[in-house]
Amino acid sequence: MRHWRRLLIPAAAILLAALLNCFFVLNAYVPSGSMVLGNRLAYRKGAPGVGDVVFFHHPEAGERRCLVKRIVAGPGQTFALRDGRVYIDGRLLEEPYVEEFSGDGYPETLVPEGCYVVLGDNRTESGDSRFWEDPFVRREDILAKGVFVYFPKFCKL
Repeated sequence: MRHWRRLLIPAAAILLAALLNCFFVLNAYVPSGSMVLGNRLAYRKGAPGVGDVVFFHHPEAGERRCLVKRIVAGPGQTFALRDGRVYIDGRLLEEPYVEEFSGDGYPETLVPEGCYVVLGDNRTESGDSRFWEDPFVRREDILAKGVFVYFPKFCKL
């Protein structure tokens, strides 16, 4: 009987961690060397917004791969990129989290209902909406909202 008691606490801890990871939180490694913790419940009552860091699946990244990027445009907005700078509805988006802009462009595009445009904060290295054949992330493909960066190497997403 005593042997079972020794296993009870580690088994309960493993079960709790698995339940938390399946239903409440999501962890992801970002190529810059950081880890990001996501809240799976963040969008139960509200929609994602511009500036949110989100975890999502995108068909062009592979079925099982989870990506982490920042939303720069939402449903019904026009998105354009000029000299690496984001313009939403014709106005420059202030992005203090971007240290180096890519210098590339993207034509003005209307974001469909239920979709978002996402870009990485490390614009010179990120594979994101700029390069995908389908540049939009559907709402149903968003898994969680990034809420905490830990083990940051450069604190970039």
